[in-house]
Amino acid sequence: MFKENGNLPQHNQKLLLKQIPANVLMQTINLLGLPLAELETFIKNEVEENPFLEIEEGRDNYIKIEPESEETEEKSDDYTIGEITDTYEISKVTEQEYKRKKFVPEGNSEPESQFYKEEGLKEHLLFQAKLDIDDERIFTLASYIISELNEDGYLEGDISKFKNIDKYEFTEEEIEEVIKRIQKYDPIGCASRSIEECLVTQMEIIYPELHEIQTFKKIILDDFQALANKDYKHLSKKYKISESEIEKLLEIIKTLDPKPGRNFSENISFIMPEAIIEKNEDGKLGIEYNDSFIPKLRLKYIDLVKTKELSNEIKDKINKAKITITVIEYRKELLRKIISKIVEIQKDFLLNKTNYLKPLTIKDLADEMSVSISTISRAIKDKYILTPRGIFPLKHFLTRSAYDLADTKVSVDRIKELIKETIKNEKTPLPDQSIAKILFNKGIKISRRTVTKYREEMGIPPAFQRKNNPHKLYS
Repeated sequence: MFKENGNLPQHNQKLLLKQIPANVLMQTINLLGLPLAELETFIKNEVEENPFLEIEEGRDNYIKIEPESEETEEKSDDYTIGEITDTYEISKVTEQEYKRKKFVPEGNSEPESQFYKEEGLKEHLLFQAKLDIDDERIFTLASYIISELNEDGYLEGDISKFKNIDKYEFTEEEIEEVIKRIQKYDPIGCASRSIEECLVTQMEIIYPELHEIQTFKKIILDDFQALANKDYKHLSKKYKISESEIEKLLEIIKTLDPKPGRNFSENISFIMPEAIIEKNEDGKLGIEYNDSFIPKLRLKYIDLVKTKELSNEIKDKINKAKITITVIEYRKELLRKIISKIVEIQKDFLLNKTNYLKPLTIKDLADEMSVSISTISRAIKDKYILTPRGIFPLKHFLTRSAYDLADTKVSVDRIKELIKETIKNEKTPLPDQSIAKILFNKGIKISRRTVTKYREEMGIPPAFQRKNNPHKLYS
């Protein structure tokens, strides 16, 4: 059984590139992004195709939020997810279109709760920008850049068009800095201006410890055509590297995605929640993970591994089986840790004790799980949970944070609630500057411009318009 206070295993070893064939590595990265409903089909296909995999029956998938004292032992395979993800950042998703099974909660006939619109590329990037960028001016620039991306995720045209946006002016250096920032979001490489820039960005993030990385980057940026033509003689002479190193670079490029935006659709799909959050008899929350129908895999024909004379095909099948098992378990553990943390932090909201969320940023989750922000973004994309308050996407529970005078985190939702309360209790309409001063006196450090932004997001008119509707309630 998964323990709430259990830690993900820590691994210090690095998995060398030569240990995982490029096609297996690509499938490994893709598998980590599969939605719940797609896993069952994938696993059944793998069992049919790989004689070293078999389905293990039976497991328990119900837990409570309260921490437990004991920790479970983790079984160790030759390949561990720590070794894989230490070297290869998780950033891709399967190319096949996502499909989800219809899920209708008991007693809930609301049609809108039975389906949803998948995130498009720009929406997914904008969500990350909202959590990443606090400065309104820089966020405005980021949103405009994202709006200009084509379906492959590339930024076309001269960046000088971003120098004047609305009431803001930006230098070329600021624009470049924001572009580089977006390129690190999930999917990695969006907002690139060329295929070379896209591949180099992905290589920097996915293979950060590659000792030839500077040479490889230079080859991609300066001699990509020669590389595509496999002009080994020219490249070997110019960059003083061997043909085997050039082959290594070509293998790395096979694992990258030259069109990072292509995997995002705008289709309507059915919800299958990753978990069901319920209130127990004792008034506390419990989590039931909705993965009980997903077959659990184990290795088969282990005795063959001890045979010295194995064909390369058999070795590849065994290695692929080990990696598949490890990655499936990692996906499950990572999502369970994310959901558990969300329920722990946002329990008051889930129990309907409050209408605002506590501070929990995407960076908080990434730091706690020891993964990158782009990995968390991929893990929560299009993932839902069924709660006592209805069905919510996981991203709903993540917030931007402000800080009060004591450097204690306060969520944007809480600040909005305070602004709304201040306006409801005003005797005469207060301008935004006055509201900012009132919040400052309550310990919340916030600018007039931010008050204006949050007020507008809540659909509350400015003071001069509220003067004409003094009795209107803003809910």
